[in-house]
Amino acid sequence: MALPEGPSAAAAVTSPTLDLKWSLTLRVVTVALLCFVIAAAITLVGTYRDVRRANEDLAEMVTRQLQLQLFRIDSYLDVPARFPDWDPVVTGAQTAGQCIQYVKEDGRVGRSSCIGFDANSRGAPAWFSSLGGWLVDPPSDVTRPISYRNKPHGTLVVTTEKSAVLAAIWKVMSGLLSLTALVIGAICLLQFVAIRRALRPTKEILAGLDALARGDLSCRLPSFRLVELQRISEVFNRLAANLELTTREKTALAAKLVDNQEQERRHLARELHDELAQNLSAMTAIAASIRTTAATECAALLPEATKLAEASMAIMRSLHTTLRTLRPPEIDDLGLAASLSALAVEHERRAGGGLQITVEINGDLQALPPTAASHVYRIVQEGLTNISKHAGATRARLVLDIGGSAGEEENLRGPWLDLTIEDDGCGANGNKEGNGLGLIGMRERVMALGGQLEAASGAERG
Repeated sequence: MALPEGPSAAAAVTSPTLDLKWSLTLRVVTVALLCFVIAAAITLVGTYRDVRRANEDLAEMVTRQLQLQLFRIDSYLDVPARFPDWDPVVTGAQTAGQCIQYVKEDGRVGRSSCIGFDANSRGAPAWFSSLGGWLVDPPSDVTRPISYRNKPHGTLVVTTEKSAVLAAIWKVMSGLLSLTALVIGAICLLQFVAIRRALRPTKEILAGLDALARGDLSCRLPSFRLVELQRISEVFNRLAANLELTTREKTALAAKLVDNQEQERRHLARELHDELAQNLSAMTAIAASIRTTAATECAALLPEATKLAEASMAIMRSLHTTLRTLRPPEIDDLGLAASLSALAVEHERRAGGGLQITVEINGDLQALPPTAASHVYRIVQEGLTNISKHAGATRARLVLDIGGSAGEEENLRGPWLDLTIEDDGCGANGNKEGNGLGLIGMRERVMALGGQLEAASGAERG
């Protein structure tokens, strides 16, 4: 049990599984990479079309040249032996990697003209070539039939080496890749800084939530510029104010109920002491007188007189035990420390040596008001009773720490009280018998002190 300001108040553990700044950054990077892939695909298709269009243009130009040459041959302006002659039109127009072939009607190659391509000097990297081998399928070959006056004269085939096509694609994509990498890096850096600046107020929100989870209901969030964060701040502050008001009301009600219970106990103890104890004392004296008279005048009544005296003494002892339970005199006469020590000794005596209880008290008990001392005593009393009846423990430990009256740091935190009751038993806490009324009573008294009660079995404590 601890007061809200106490050092033993349970600390809220916040373990975020995802950082919002990095999450947004990764999303931006993902979108940028997706844009790069789309741009690369568009570039790839465009470059491939450019290569094929260059082959088509060259094929169309050579085809017209060969048809013109056939016209010149038919007009006896040229000799058939020079056919096919495309040198006048392909000089300077044919690029590296392009190859022109003339295939005769019988399938034989009549002429071939190719310009070699140095893949080592201008080609794409090996990894891109191995990755992009499937990118240039289907091939960019262009075929044109050669005819003159509806008479076929073979076929013209214009092709481009795959390494040259990959080199052309790589030339465009490498520039695009460098530009994209630069843009992505700049965007990620700028948006990370912007998001970090925009989400800076979330640290205050998380700190407020942690404080609220620790029981600091006086925590309030400041105003924020962003509408969404300002709405969170307003809802948080309103919720904290309502919780603070409700907690104060519950604490005041619990304190009033428990104080009334203590007053009833004191009143009952006083009534029993003043009325029943006096009558029992008189009855005991009369029984002793009867036993004395019977011993000299009527020996037959001596056994009954003895039993009457013994019954009277038994009732006196039972009443004494009840009075100590209702209001231990040590709290008023000797203080809380002596009362707790006597309570521990009493439970050890009832256990017949099977239970050993250690009491540790740290701090000035004089700082506790009488009402708080009474509550602490009742809490310990109920805890030790649960241990004796249900836990089956052989060792128990009671630790009471009190602070807030000395030291600058403690004064800043305010007064606090930390009470720990632990044992090596099976962990039963009265839930099986009496529907846990003992634990409910302990929780009510802790609430009356404005504190928190935590109960855990041995397995939950680890």
